[in-house]
Amino acid sequence: MVTESIRRYQEIVRILSKYGFGAFFLEDISPGLAKMDLQRRLHPELEGYTRYELMRFAIEELGPAFVKFGQILSTRREMIPPEVYEELTKLQDKVAPLPYEVIEPTIVKYCGPVEEAFLSFERVPFAAASVSQVHRAVLPDGTKVAVKVQRPGIRQKIEVDLPIMRRLAERVEKLEPDLVVYNPTGLVDEFVTQIYKELDFTQDGQNADTLNRNFRDNPKVKAPKIYWEYSGTQLLTMEYIDGVRIDNIAAIREMGVNPADIAETGFQAYLQQIFIDGFFHSDPHPGNLLVTRAGELVFIDFGMVGRVRPERRDTFIRILLAFVSADVDVLLESFEALGIRIEEEKKEQLKDELYAVLQGSQSTALERMDFGSAMSSAPDVLNKYRVRVPATLMQVLKVIWMIFDVAVLLDPKFNFNARVKPYMEEIIRDRYASQNLLKQLPLAMMDLTKGFVALPKAINNVVTKVSKGQFQVEVTSRDITKLSTSIDASTDKLVMGVIIASMVIGSSLVLNAPFISSYTPIYWVATVIYVSAFAFAVFSLYTIMKRKK
Repeated sequence: MVTESIRRYQEIVRILSKYGFGAFFLEDISPGLAKMDLQRRLHPELEGYTRYELMRFAIEELGPAFVKFGQILSTRREMIPPEVYEELTKLQDKVAPLPYEVIEPTIVKYCGPVEEAFLSFERVPFAAASVSQVHRAVLPDGTKVAVKVQRPGIRQKIEVDLPIMRRLAERVEKLEPDLVVYNPTGLVDEFVTQIYKELDFTQDGQNADTLNRNFRDNPKVKAPKIYWEYSGTQLLTMEYIDGVRIDNIAAIREMGVNPADIAETGFQAYLQQIFIDGFFHSDPHPGNLLVTRAGELVFIDFGMVGRVRPERRDTFIRILLAFVSADVDVLLESFEALGIRIEEEKKEQLKDELYAVLQGSQSTALERMDFGSAMSSAPDVLNKYRVRVPATLMQVLKVIWMIFDVAVLLDPKFNFNARVKPYMEEIIRDRYASQNLLKQLPLAMMDLTKGFVALPKAINNVVTKVSKGQFQVEVTSRDITKLSTSIDASTDKLVMGVIIASMVIGSSLVLNAPFISSYTPIYWVATVIYVSAFAFAVFSLYTIMKRKK
C-alpha cells in the first residue's frame, strides 16, 4: 500500500507539473524546484488556455476521485471562485468500458453463475463511467433489467487518492492565501464522506426505493424498481427504463408526449421532494432524467441525494419566496434563523447588493423571474460579505436552478413565479391545517408536560445561584425571600397562562377536526372547555388591567 501511494504521488506530481501546478507539491521538496516549475513553459499544445481550463484538464487526467470531487464541488457554488465553478461544470466522467471478463467475478459474487441468474446478459455495456458501467440483461421471468457493476479495484484507487487530495488542499491553502476563505481542506473532508456513500450501491438502491414510496400516489413520477436479490454493495440490478433523455425534445414529441407537461411534472415533483418529503435527488442533469412513452418522468442514479430536516423546510420556503419577490429583508431574516452570521455593520450594503441582483433578475416583459440569473450572481455577493450558507440550502437552490433550466428548455413559456408561489402557499396551508396540527398535539403536550416538571427545578437553580452570589448583584436574605415569593407568583401566573392557552388551542383543534361530529360528547366537552378557558382569560386580563390602574 505504501509503495502504491508513493507511485500514485509521483504520478499526480507529473500530471500537475504537466499543466503548470507542480509547485503545490514541489514546495515540500525544494522551494527552488517549485520556483522552477512555476517558471517552466507549458507544452505548446497547452498554450492559450486559461489557468482554470488547465485545472479542468488536470482533474480529468487525475482520475475518478478527482473528477468526482470536482463534480461535487460544482454543487457548492457559494464555496468556490466563479472561474473555478465555470470549469468544474464542464467536467467529463467518461472512460473506456472494461472487458466483460474483468467485471464477471463481481456479477458472480452477488448473483451466482451468470448463465443461471440471467436469461441473457449483454457483455458490452451501454453506459460507462469512472466508477461503474451498466449492462442490459433479462431475468429468468423475462423482466428486462439494467445491471450496474462497480469497476474492480476502484475503491482501493480512490482510497489511495484521498489522503493525497487532503495534502494537496493543505498546499493550496498555504500557497494561495486568498483561497483560504473557501476552506479547501473542509471541502475535501466533506467529499470523503460523500464518495464512500456513492461507492456503496445499496444506498443508491435504498434512495430509489424512498423516492418510489414518496410518489406512490403519483403515476407520472418514479425511479427504477430495485431487484434486491440480484444486488449488493458493488452491484445493483434495477428495472430497465425504455426512455429518452429529458433534453431530447424531438424524441419526446415523437413519442406523443407534450414537453410542457413534462416541465410541469418535473417542477412539481422537485417542489414536493424538497419542501414536503425533505428528500430529493440532488443531481438532476438531463442524463439522470428520462421520459417514457407513457409520459412518465423517471429519476435514475441516486448516488447524490439531499435531505432537509422538517424544522428547516418552512425557512427554505421563505428563502425561495424571498428570492422570487426580491424581499431582501425576509431573505436575511431567514438566513439568520438558520444560524448564518452576518456582520451587522455590513448588513445594509449586503441588502443593497442582493436587492440589485434579485430585482435585476425580474423580467416584466417575460412576466417571469430569470432564476438562473439570480442564482449565478447571488452567491458571488454572499461570498463578498463572507456569508457562509449551509450546504443543504445551496444544494436546494442549485437543484431548483437546474430543474428550472430544464423546464424552460421543455417549455420556453414556463413561468417560474406563477407556479412557485401558489404551490408554496398550498404547502404552508396544508402544513398548518387543523388536522395536521392535531397530529402534532401529542408531542406538543409531552413537551409541555416536561416543561412543567422541569420548571420548579429551574426556578430553584436560579434562586440557588442568586443566594450564592453567582449573579453580580448584592442581595440580602430578605430580598431573596421577596424574590422567591415574586418568582413563585410569576410562575403561578405563567403556568396558569400556559394551561389556558393549551385548553383554548386543544379544544379549537378538536372543534375543527373534520372527523368529530357536533353530535358526539367529545364535541360538547371541547365546547365547554373552550368557553370556560376564554371566559377565564378575559377575567384574568380584566384583573391585571384593574391592578395596573
